[in-house]
Amino acid sequence: MPELNQIDVATRRYLGESSGKLIDNVFQQDPLLAFLKANCSEKYSGGRYIPENFWYNGLPGGSYNKGKTFNITQPQVEQQLQFNPKFFEVNVSLFKEDIQVINAGPAQLFSLIKSRMENSYSTISAHMSIALFLNDQAAGYEPNFTGLPVIVNDNGTASWDGSTYATLGTITRGGAVGTALNSIPTNVAGAIQYLTLENTYGAATFGTGQYEPNIGLTTVLGYGYIKQKFQTQQRFNDTQEPQLGFNGMKFNGATLMKTRYCPGSAISAATDPIVVGYLTEMSGGVVTAYPTLTSETLWWLNARKPYLKFYVSTDPEYAIGFTGFKPGQGTTIVCGQVLFAGALTSGGPRYHQQLYGITG
Repeated sequence: MPELNQIDVATRRYLGESSGKLIDNVFQQDPLLAFLKANCSEKYSGGRYIPENFWYNGLPGGSYNKGKTFNITQPQVEQQLQFNPKFFEVNVSLFKEDIQVINAGPAQLFSLIKSRMENSYSTISAHMSIALFLNDQAAGYEPNFTGLPVIVNDNGTASWDGSTYATLGTITRGGAVGTALNSIPTNVAGAIQYLTLENTYGAATFGTGQYEPNIGLTTVLGYGYIKQKFQTQQRFNDTQEPQLGFNGMKFNGATLMKTRYCPGSAISAATDPIVVGYLTEMSGGVVTAYPTLTSETLWWLNARKPYLKFYVSTDPEYAIGFTGFKPGQGTTIVCGQVLFAGALTSGGPRYHQQLYGITG
């Protein structure tokens, strides 16, 4: 270490009003997770799986002539999806010497414990936001949520990640339930067109009000493409999602918002340290980078119950709670975990649509 010069020896460092504040240079605010917590949250108090019941057919009947013998068979029209709860953790480890002796008293510029705890809550929220757009069926992804690529699929058309998903909640698509669990992804494969937006929004619409999408999500680039092409034609209007405070554009009955955790060119490959860290820990090192993308995705979602639900454990520690610090054996390290248990579920994939391959 070089010797200190006279200024370093004779002069204290400047400690201004904001010297102890930390600037967030890694996390992103995500409207989807915030919306799910605010509008789609369900309490999960225990059970080996989370059920979602649905109809997949109608009962026999029709117009008839007088004297007809009615069809009085009793076909099954009800079925149940079964989703497993998923678990997330973020670890906080510190040396007792650091937090009890060195980072203490008037010498403390900011609390190391407070910094790490705030970071841990931001980290687990970021991990869940990333996880919502991923699957739980590919190798290494099994601990993940049953995410939107699995929910919004039909087993015949690839999702944005290049895979098709034959099952949802243990039920096979196209089997006894027919097309009831199908939502066909749209590969734009080029510039987005207004008619494509209108048609895909319409494909997820089965009435008015609660039967149509209420939010749309895309990347920063995707949002820019749409704003540049269509806002000047007065087909979109700037708005703000009143419950969350996220700025967006109004399209039919939905607010289109941007999120940096939406699959697209910015998040792809091994670029974002939070993304890489989550994938590496989730998969035990099997997956270390986000799938490579050179285009953007967009999602129309009916983010209301019962069409989309976000289950959160009723156990305080597993509802993004903290276990408390525990001493390590034979060391002065103390560690604790921020934990979450829950699931993303949908009994009605047809109420959602995904678009990918957007390049302009």
